[in-house]
Amino acid sequence: MREYKNFEDIERDLKLLQLQKEIDKEKVILSYNITKESLAPKRLLKNAAGSIFKNALILKGATSVLGFIGEKFK
Repeated sequence: MREYKNFEDIERDLKLLQLQKEIDKEKVILSYNITKESLAPKRLLKNAAGSIFKNALILKGATSVLGFIGEKFK
């Protein structure tokens, strides 16, 4: 526990705590808004479509490579 020698130190620490409280509140609000935006239906559909397209390209590339390797061993 901290011991204070004067009221100025107490006031300074109270001001710092108040500012930290405001910063923490803004961080919570920002996190909430980011989460809300990331869970929006439009964003979810966009992410799902992107994943499907990316996986289709990977599958097509893998099939091509595996087909090429298979032809070499015939």
